[in-house]
Order: sequence, then structure tokens, then C-alpha cells
Amino acid sequence: MKITHLYHSGCLVELKQHLLLFDYYKGELHLNQKKPLYIFVSHSHKDHFNQNILEINHPHKTYIFSSSIKNTTKNIHYLETNQIYTINDLTIQTLLSTDEGCAFIVNVENKRIYHAGDLNWWHWQGEPDIDNDYQRIVYQQQIQLIKHPIDIAFIVVDLRQEKDYLLGLQYYLNHVKTHYIFPIHYFGNYTISQQLKFEKINNPYHAQIMSIHHENEVFEL
Repeated sequence: MKITHLYHSGCLVELKQHLLLFDYYKGELHLNQKKPLYIFVSHSHKDHFNQNILEINHPHKTYIFSSSIKNTTKNIHYLETNQIYTINDLTIQTLLSTDEGCAFIVNVENKRIYHAGDLNWWHWQGEPDIDNDYQRIVYQQQIQLIKHPIDIAFIVVDLRQEKDYLLGLQYYLNHVKTHYIFPIHYFGNYTISQQLKFEKINNPYHAQIMSIHHENEVFEL
């Protein structure tokens, strides 16, 4: 597999026979025109959805959007949360986001790829306990719905949460066997990779947490 970190939560996964593009809104796109392209959008926030993706030049493209997105464009698959879909040779499970829209688990070419979108354990200092409790409960419930090992996971690690920024990642690591984890949702602050190296993270399944250094970085796995 070839993984391109585009920017923020945007990433491109290239498999032997497929291209999967998640939550693109910024970054350079270099697309193999011979492989079918599946374009996923988890929700409508501007840091996850750029209307320009509707104009991507590719001969074999399929759009897969959260049903929370309101768009009149035809030929888009709109997915509800907590459902399983088959689109061509992809099997897609959706999870309920703790913010807006959904997360995706894509099973294709005997690989499972998880993209969190904005599904995260959002805990904000100063927010009412009832709101933070909701975030904790829903996040844990949704992660527990992941029943099979994941090959590639894109997990929210947002430094704006200050001392609580690892809550979502740590809970995920404790409950889902995963080979590779790519942190997302840090708005181009690439110091996150260095900071994670010094955190005391419990990693019972020995997932490899990838260090990302710049926009449009490519990883061969």
C-alpha cells in the first residue's frame, strides 16, 4: 500500500487495484488514472470537505458521502450511520461520529482501513460534565463496534484538547488490534509526531504509530 498524508485529515490510500481518498480539502493530488477512485467525505465541515472534489479529473470515480452532507449532485452514495454497505467490491461499515457525520471502515482487497472523520473522544476543559460524558459514552460505544483487526487507521489526535488530547487514541489502542496508525486532525502542526514519541501510551497490540513530517508525505507499507 501507498499512503499519502495530504493535509489535516485528508489522506489517499493506493492499493493494487483501488484508490481511496478520505476527507480531502487541501494538498496535492496525484491520482493513478487506471485505478478506480473512491472519494469519501465524513461530514461537511470545511476542514474535511472541499466542493472542488466534485470536479476531480478521473475517469472512474465514485463518491461516498455521509448522509449529513446536503448536496444536490447526482451519482453520490449517501451513507447513514451504523450501517453496512456494499458498493462495487467495497464493503463499508459506518460509525456514528461524536461531532458530525460518520466514520468509515472500508474492507477491500483483504485490507481494512478505518478513517475516523471527527469521531473522537472530545473532552474540553470548561464544558459541562453532561457534554463531556456524552462524548465519552458515544465514543466508547462506537469503537466497541469494530470487531475485526484494522490494517490502516487514521485516528484523531488534536492538540487543542490540551492534556486530554490522547483520550481517543488511547481508548482505540486498548480495544482494536491495528497494524499502522496515522494521526490526523492537527491542522498542519507536525510537532505532534515528535510529541507522541515521548508520551506514555499503552499499546497492547503493538500498533506502529507513524510519524508525519510535512504535507503530501508519502509512505510505502
